[in-house]
Parts: sequence; C-alpha cells; structure tokens
Amino acid sequence: MKKNTWTSKTLLMTAAFFLVGTGYAQAGQPLVSTDWVASNLETISNPDQTEIRLIEVSTRENYEQGHIPGATHMQWGAETFDPTTDHMVLSLDQVERIMGKIAAPPETHIVLYDGDDKTHHVARVYWTLKYWNYDNVSIMDGGMHQWQNQQRPVSTDGLDVTPRDIEVTYPPNTAIRAMYSPDITYALANGRTTLVDSRSESFYKGEVYSLDKWVRNGHISGAINLPTMKSMNQDRTYRTTEELADLYAGAKITPDDEVILYCDTGVLASHAWFVMHELLGHKNVKMYDGSMREYANRFDTPMVPGIVAEGVPAHPNDQTPAHAAEGEDKGDLARLINN
Repeated sequence: MKKNTWTSKTLLMTAAFFLVGTGYAQAGQPLVSTDWVASNLETISNPDQTEIRLIEVSTRENYEQGHIPGATHMQWGAETFDPTTDHMVLSLDQVERIMGKIAAPPETHIVLYDGDDKTHHVARVYWTLKYWNYDNVSIMDGGMHQWQNQQRPVSTDGLDVTPRDIEVTYPPNTAIRAMYSPDITYALANGRTTLVDSRSESFYKGEVYSLDKWVRNGHISGAINLPTMKSMNQDRTYRTTEELADLYAGAKITPDDEVILYCDTGVLASHAWFVMHELLGHKNVKMYDGSMREYANRFDTPMVPGIVAEGVPAHPNDQTPAHAAEGEDKGDLARLINN
C-alpha cells in the first residue's frame, strides 16, 4: 500500500510540475521560459515598475558585455554572500540594501538568470531570496546561453532604476537552512536524515579537493553522492520533471525523506535544493549553508577518507605539517571547482 501511495503522489507531482519541467511555466512558477521573458520585455524594461524585476547573476564584466534588455545586475560573490563571513547567507540588512538598490521589494516577481553559464550560481541566489521570504521568484530556464542561442536581443545599457527603501520580513525561513549545530550533528547521531553530497564524484571520494576552501578531503560520513549537474541538459536547461524524479528515485530518495544537501560552499547544494524542493516538491529538504567550507575545516567531524592535505597541521594547535601519501602531487589535490 505504501508503494502504491508513493507512486500516486509521484504521478500527481509530475502532472502538477509538467509545464515547469518542459520549460513553459508562467509567472509564479520556479522556472519561466525564454519565451515568457521575451513576451514581458516591455514591462521588464520599464525602470519605474516593480511588478517584474529581471536580474542577471554574473560578474560585472559579463553583464557589461551584454545582457537581456531591461535586466538589472547582481554581482556574483560580492552581492551573493555575507562578506563578514566565509561564504554564508546574506544578512537582513544586506538583502534589503542589495534588493533596494534595484527597487525589488518582496512583492515583486523576481526573475533570475545566469549570465556566465553557471546555473548553480543563480540557484544560490534563488535559495537566498526564498530564505528571506521572497515568495515570487523564478529562474529563466537556459539562462543567457539559451537566450543568445535563440538569437534574441542583447543590450549593453543598464536599467536606470531609482533605489528605494524596502522592508524584508523577519525572521527568515529557517526551515530550508541547515546549520552545523543542531542540524548536522543531529543527523549524524540519529541516522534517519539522508545527507546528500551534491558535488562531483571525484570530490565525494576525496580524489580532489580545494585547498583554498578546506583542509580535509572526502565527504561527510554516511552521505550519499548525487552530483546535481546531472539535473541539466546539454543546452543548460533543466531536465523534465519525470527525468528529475527518476534521478532522485534512483538514489533511493523519496518525497517524504528528511534530506540535508551540501557541497563546497552551499552553491551546488542550492542547485540541488532548487530541483528537489521547488521542481519535485520534496518538502523536508534543507541546504547546509556552511557545507564543506565549514565542516571539513573542523578537526572533530567524521569524514571519509578525511585525509589532511600536505602542509596543513593535523590539529589546529599542532605546527607539524601532516603529509599526504608519498609521491602524491599537491597540485593535483588542489584542483578547483567553480563553486
């Protein structure tokens, strides 16, 4: 009976999100198509309205080289993480300042797209806005890559928006954010929460890791690996809802499971959260904001294999470097991932 119930829920979920999965969603859905954005360019290009605000998430250079007409800009890094922390979520005053600069109060329909082929970056901003109680947020499926492939118009003119004071609701939506304490420690203790590593397999196995981000390799003990970029098509659009449901079902993750997602710095994990929570309707899903940047830089957390990188003290108070296996090339271990 339980199996049949879950199958029925899956079918209903697939039907409900079918338009999203095929890229033809309308306003109010997690995904909107390039067609939808194109049909709303007149509104989007009006700097005085606050009905729809189109935001490109990219570097300043990318935005200035060309963007969708009417799009404002959010600079990746400087405006997407709290600069007083190590890649953690923006604070209340920071969100109000950044969104106020582009006159985008919480009642505005926010439409995000990536300007530099990094779909996980824009998903991180989506998660941040959802955390800060922006209810009407969408991602343009395919990003700038799809827009340009369809030979749609591109502009180098910025939108002359008059900044305004905005008020964001407090408290934030803590139901979607996992913290090391109590969430991760409790998950490790109870064994009932599924920990999902959203990075590539090589990072999960500890074959590579980023020394500028953490000092121990591998994954959280007990975590499974499901690289979130398997959710994407070659043209940088999301796979259909049916394909996404099969992907997570294949990892034995059901819609009712309690799940905590993590990656390097909470970026790929935000992408996985977007897929699971927003496209597939899994409600018991949290994103571990600190991810490996926090977890793997502690020395009291279980990891597999958890080897300390060459030249890094084995303990914070130990000044004797711990050495990697003989003949291991530190340069290979220090390969970076754009996360």
